Amino acid sequence: MSLLSVENLSKKYDKQILFDALSFTILPGDKIGLVGKNGSGKTTLFDIIVKTNEADSGTVNQSRQCQINYAEQEKQEYLDFTLFEYIASARDDLLLMRQKMVELEEELSRAPDDPKALEQLGQQQLKYEHAGGFNFETEIKTILTGLGFAEHRFNDRMSNFSGGEKNRAALAKILAGNGNLLLLDEPTNHLDIVSTQWLEEYLSKTDKSFIVVSHDRMFLNNTVNKVWEIVNGKVEFYVGTFEKYLFERSERKRLHAHHYRHQQDRIKQLEDFVRRHMAGQKTKQAQSKQKYLDRLKKIPPPRTDGTGPAIEVKSSGRSYAHVLEVADVTTGYGDTPVVYDLKFDIYRGDKIGLIGENGSGKSTILKSLIGELDPIEGEIRIGNNVDVSYFDQELSDLNVENSVLENLWEIDPNVEVGVIRSFLGRFGFTGDDALKKVSTLSGGEKTKLSLARLLYYPSNLIIFDEPTNHLDIVSREALEQALINYEGSLLIVSHDRYFLDKVVDKIFYLKNGRIRIFDGNYTFFKEKMLDYQPQPVMKDSKSKQSYMEFKEKSKQRSKLKKEIEKTKNRIAELEEETHALAEALSGQIPADDWEQLQKTTEKKNVIEEEILELYVKLEELEEIELD
Repeated sequence: MSLLSVENLSKKYDKQILFDALSFTILPGDKIGLVGKNGSGKTTLFDIIVKTNEADSGTVNQSRQCQINYAEQEKQEYLDFTLFEYIASARDDLLLMRQKMVELEEELSRAPDDPKALEQLGQQQLKYEHAGGFNFETEIKTILTGLGFAEHRFNDRMSNFSGGEKNRAALAKILAGNGNLLLLDEPTNHLDIVSTQWLEEYLSKTDKSFIVVSHDRMFLNNTVNKVWEIVNGKVEFYVGTFEKYLFERSERKRLHAHHYRHQQDRIKQLEDFVRRHMAGQKTKQAQSKQKYLDRLKKIPPPRTDGTGPAIEVKSSGRSYAHVLEVADVTTGYGDTPVVYDLKFDIYRGDKIGLIGENGSGKSTILKSLIGELDPIEGEIRIGNNVDVSYFDQELSDLNVENSVLENLWEIDPNVEVGVIRSFLGRFGFTGDDALKKVSTLSGGEKTKLSLARLLYYPSNLIIFDEPTNHLDIVSREALEQALINYEGSLLIVSHDRYFLDKVVDKIFYLKNGRIRIFDGNYTFFKEKMLDYQPQPVMKDSKSKQSYMEFKEKSKQRSKLKKEIEKTKNRIAELEEETHALAEALSGQIPADDWEQLQKTTEKKNVIEEEILELYVKLEELEEIELD
């Protein structure tokens, strides 16, 4: 028995065909990942299913047993609800039953011996229990906590929440509803990693069917049992995990191209035979082959959904080895600290992922690094020859009233329009797309435009705050490859675990206002966290010996830290000296003073060699410290 079926659905906007005679069926137990490029019509399909948009032709047939939960457009009356009341409104049936029970209880308080009221209350309570009413409050709390809401905010008014928090609340309402078919549109966009993992576990265990639109590849792989891909107005169906879909799609394309080429070669042979022999001795054979050609069902040429963006991230040149130093920094807003005693360094070529729960202070750290916030205590030092660029997840740099072209042109107004158009084309804005008003763009298109503005001028330290939000999978892959090839340094806040695995080689884990550093990608971090077990306190007769061992280790560790600090200071001194020598060679020493030029060059080479040796020593010392 199907929950919902779609037959011959067609929809187009202006000249763009979104769906062309689309047909499919959703069965109980289906957990479907709906994928496709930005603008392929995924959200529009959801809107047609729930009847907030109309198809040009075709039908959507919903069975009587099918109840759909989907995020509604924000209604004004919801803003006066508390968060808990808003989620509870997902079960109007329970609220009505609860209201009826309250009325009966009030009636019985006036007439305690009314047998009819007693019987009705008992029936209503049984009905309420059978519908899950007595467990519903606990379920709401579990969902809200899982999605990252602190319990003290359950009674806050919806009007007090940010846009991202309202989106999470809308997701919580879908999960709390009584539907057996969930339509989830980018549910992980405003979730941190912990909440995303909670949602994965929730969806993997639910007996509800769902269709989820997502570009989070690890999330899809952990939740769905089917993948539907929208390509050129059609849906291509795959059974299995997202990983299996990637493999099977590649195989389908390879086999289709193989069969197409084989058939085209055969057709050319037959057509050549017909042309040469239609008027000769083999006329009958030629006529027979022509009839075969006329009846032949031709394989269509391999289709393409278009190439993805050709993103390139250029460095502005080599910085000094020590790119950035954060020394005992406490930072926050006004006199209210958010993160404490931050102490870390970024060196040339580092690619770092900064992760932590929502509200842990990641964006606060980034704003302090770029100078938007002054540290309450401590100091942030940017190294020599370091050019910093910052990607703001709020996309606040975009002028929504201007066109795509104008938004990029304004940062380099003297360049020819052809140069701007060519650069925009690398981010997918070709032809009339460059003339669109920014306010009409999708979330993914706005992100790509903001990336284009960021990357127009090269820099050698880029700080990203959630760069993959709203990007489709093709665009994420393009950005990943560009950042892998990038020769500068990166600090990236992201909840996309697949992206972090591909791009970064170090994780800064922020928890309880402090940072812990892991030398590896996200998978390495996850494995280390699983292995980590706090050491128990020794209470037996060996405690004194253990204490002495601990004391000796502390002494050695202190000595090691001093040696590390001494090495870093020596590197800094030598780098300053090489900088001074480089300036002397570039103009301070007369061009005809060959002896002085040679001596200065030789001295610079010796110092640079010493710096390299010190970096090797520093790396060894830091490895000992980690052990």
